[in-house]
Amino acid sequence: MTNLASDYLILWASQTGNAEWIAKNIHTEAGKKGYKGECFVMDEFAVAPLQKAGIIIMVSSNTGDGDSPDNSLKFWKFLRRNKDKAYFTNTRFTILGLGDSNYSNFNNSGKKLEKKFKDLGAQVFYEKGLADDAEGLENIVDPWIEKLWEVLPTVLKQDGNVSIESSIAHEKELEKEMTELAINPVDVPYSMKNRKKTLPDLVEKYTNLENTLVDNFTMEARRENLPGNVSDYTKLDDTLVNGKNKVFKNGYPLIVSLAGLEAGAKLTGLPRVSVPVAKLSKLEGQKAEDLSGKLPDFVSTPVPVIYAPVTMVSCLTAPDAVKRTLEVELDVGEDNHFDPGDAFGVLAPNDEELVEAVLNRLNVPEKEFHQLYNVEGENLPSHLQKAASTTLIELFRYAVDLTSHPRKALFRMLADHTTDPKEKLALMYVCSKQGTAAFNSIREETPTLLDILETFPSCHPPIDRLLDLLPAHMPRFYSISSSPLKRQGKIRFAFNVVEYITAGKAQRKGVATPWMDKITQLIPSRSTPTNVEITVKEDIKVPMYIRQNANAFVLPQETERPLVLIGPGTGIAPFIGFLEHRQTQRNIRLSMGGIGHQPTQQIRDSFGPIYVYYGFREKSKDFLFEKEINEFKADGTISHLRIAESRATDAPKVYVQDLIKEDSAKLYELIVNKDATIYICGDAKGMAKGVQDALAEMLVEHQKIDLLEANKTLVGWISSKKYLRDLVSLNKFFIVVT
Repeated sequence: MTNLASDYLILWASQTGNAEWIAKNIHTEAGKKGYKGECFVMDEFAVAPLQKAGIIIMVSSNTGDGDSPDNSLKFWKFLRRNKDKAYFTNTRFTILGLGDSNYSNFNNSGKKLEKKFKDLGAQVFYEKGLADDAEGLENIVDPWIEKLWEVLPTVLKQDGNVSIESSIAHEKELEKEMTELAINPVDVPYSMKNRKKTLPDLVEKYTNLENTLVDNFTMEARRENLPGNVSDYTKLDDTLVNGKNKVFKNGYPLIVSLAGLEAGAKLTGLPRVSVPVAKLSKLEGQKAEDLSGKLPDFVSTPVPVIYAPVTMVSCLTAPDAVKRTLEVELDVGEDNHFDPGDAFGVLAPNDEELVEAVLNRLNVPEKEFHQLYNVEGENLPSHLQKAASTTLIELFRYAVDLTSHPRKALFRMLADHTTDPKEKLALMYVCSKQGTAAFNSIREETPTLLDILETFPSCHPPIDRLLDLLPAHMPRFYSISSSPLKRQGKIRFAFNVVEYITAGKAQRKGVATPWMDKITQLIPSRSTPTNVEITVKEDIKVPMYIRQNANAFVLPQETERPLVLIGPGTGIAPFIGFLEHRQTQRNIRLSMGGIGHQPTQQIRDSFGPIYVYYGFREKSKDFLFEKEINEFKADGTISHLRIAESRATDAPKVYVQDLIKEDSAKLYELIVNKDATIYICGDAKGMAKGVQDALAEMLVEHQKIDLLEANKTLVGWISSKKYLRDLVSLNKFFIVVT
């Protein structure tokens, strides 16, 4: 193992595209540095030089609560079956994990990979990096990659005759040169907020000169009227100047604080300039095809897409509820099989107004929105590899994400295409180590691409580079809240319509939920104590696919096994499906009859008790599925129901974790002595942690063990699938519109 390896192998697993983007950037940069190797998604391990490559670099994200990404499941199946402890004897490896500390099993996939590779004989050549999306992935990713280039020459051959020592010294100097910038700021940059309403002093003095070519129109005024010298030309015969151009959506320019800038200082820790990959090639003389509600061909899914008709929609909340919650029913056909608790992906487009405004800001004429292009280039990311004969509208609606947290690498690229020195400096500062506070402040505002571009008016990036740097547009996943036994060929699901206002007073909205609210015609909130189901007769279809359930968040096959279901808010939705399924199973058995002295009682006894813990803010406003839950309680499907109301009038706040503490003795008996399965669905950060703490306290009190041992027991329950969690990390920065 003292010799340098001749080849490397990069393996990546990605759920949202971040891990793929990082892995392919490492691969491209390694090739430029003279290293030889290949890059594969983990599920293509069979064609990868798994045992031949002396160096393996793995980049893996996590999905759910530390689960492995979908495109690594085959690889994990191979690893679990592999018992050869010498399989990777000649392999040295390192791992970069992308996780979220809001989840208990933080970066679990990366940790599991390290353990398994060690078990199979591999040795670590560079300490793993565990990046945290809750704090910003770049905080760990960038320095980890920077150090990787210093370590690689000690284990991997490079083209040329440079010594290891010289190569390491060169890497350090190169990194310093590429990630540091000397600055000499002058006046505080003129704020974008002020520029909307006034003009900079240096510009304004030229607006009053005779025959000046500089107009005194501010950005805000220009949106409403045309300058006089332009307006005159709209009145000429056959004029090419159109005074009635389409008005595009406005963004929300950011306020970027440069308080940390000091004259003569250096900006350090700048992200490296990413290698250009994508290239747009115009297809002259070809017309775009009318998709008529179909997805572009480049949209890739693990199973075929179903264009599911909407058959029912219902608003579950009152008009004055904090959140607007809808339940929707889709007809997926009786040939598509699913279980209660399964999830499915909705392939919703980016908001059309936002996409058109972005293209307009990029100086694309409206008539060019539907011009056909091919996206070409080596090592393209997965979401662009099939992008041929497609339009800019399609690419920006279905290929790239315009609303997620921006990467530092995006700001670094934008700086290269910004002409105003002060704006360029601001962009460089934001992505530097010194600008960490400013970058985090921008993340808190969750800006769209339009907001960022409007903040820096002199920034004009090529569309090709935006395709390189923008994340992939991803499906949005929802849990099925119905049973196939009760509703053959149809699935139901519930969701909150995501609309909120940031601390900076910018209006934000989600991608899929407002789109589904819009296409189902924005039905009114419920005006009765319970919701009204509205049958949909129009031809409304939702492109979707049912996702493979990899985390076993489904009912146990043994109906006798007790269940504990914990789900506040829309977290109750999958459990409605569980309860429907158990209720229908029992009714089917009762209809078939039984044998013995008391057959009906025997059948009822073959179904274990179900404890339900559900919470909401106010009973009159957002008690979701109230009618169904009461029916489940009345017919005995629910054995024990506890309701937590956190905003009841003249009453203390009560949360589901408080009720679990109250029922500590009952739950210990059910969970430990009767082997109940625990399910929890909802917010990963607040609620899930509170429930975890309550369960740990239960074990401390009734099993007489310390807190450390109690938490180890819970981890064991998670591993054995006794304790199952379907959690989502909610954005901690938004304020819901009331």
